[in-house]
Amino acid sequence: MIKHVLVATDGSDKAREAVAMAAHLAKPVEARLTILHVILHGPKAAETSRFFQRERLAHPQATMPSFSRPTDELFQVSQGDIGQIVSVLGDGIVEEAANEARSLGVGHVDARVEPGEYAETILAIAEEIGADMIVVGSRGLGRFRGMLLGSVSRKITQRAHCSVMVVR
Repeated sequence: MIKHVLVATDGSDKAREAVAMAAHLAKPVEARLTILHVILHGPKAAETSRFFQRERLAHPQATMPSFSRPTDELFQVSQGDIGQIVSVLGDGIVEEAANEARSLGVGHVDARVEPGEYAETILAIAEEIGADMIVVGSRGLGRFRGMLLGSVSRKITQRAHCSVMVVR
């Protein structure tokens, strides 16, 4: 029986689908759902720039869907500190995902943003929380694009001590 589901999200469309799938798995069995966003230490400026463009954050007046802080506020908070901006965006990503899971009827939702290497961090958090299942999307943003299924989810499926679902 599933008691605790971990879903990893980067805010991409596939990750949103993974969050919805995890919520649909957790709700009927009243399982706890932990939503995780992993921040790669020292993101390259080009990757971060692509992330901003992808989320329409290149313009100061733009906002992230369901994200309460306008982009110009993010830059005021952490002018010149890309790491802090990415961290604030990560908080927004898990907040949006947690709200979606709650709206789908999941009663116990936790949200976490952790630094580290993607697969390693997902596996470590799964062990830490005693997850019975890990749910990930098959594609993500930036460095994830085209590589997630080939590396991150492959590592997770090969090394996890619980069931893994890859949402395509």
